[in-house]
Amino acid sequence: MSNNIEVKGLAHIGIPTSDLEKSIAFYQDLGFQIIVDQEGMEGNNFIFMECGGVIIGLPQSLDETVRSQAGTKGDGNIDHFALLVDDLDKTKKVLEEKGVPFAIPGVSTTEAWRPKSCRCIMVYGPDRVKIEFVELK
Repeated sequence: MSNNIEVKGLAHIGIPTSDLEKSIAFYQDLGFQIIVDQEGMEGNNFIFMECGGVIIGLPQSLDETVRSQAGTKGDGNIDHFALLVDDLDKTKKVLEEKGVPFAIPGVSTTEAWRPKSCRCIMVYGPDRVKIEFVELK
């Protein structure tokens, strides 16, 4: 028996939201589909959405004070999450057409994934959650 934790994969990414309907619409536009819809569970309305094996959880607090704090920075917040795409230029064009705000202008490149080439863009989702779209070739 090994003492190492055996991670099987990413279960989901939790993204607290102040406006559940706005968040659902945004992520549906990216191709996500609702897989769980639970109202009033553990002090939240919960939506889980999936696209390409990526699952995001969108809890919206039933407490208005807590809900209004969604998207504010605090200790331990994740900076962003990244989604893999096949065609970054097409993705960028679609996001621009939808009026999605870009966190960083233009397309960035990195050598972090050598020998593959990596191009990426960063946008803001609801509650200013940063979402990176990555093309690896």
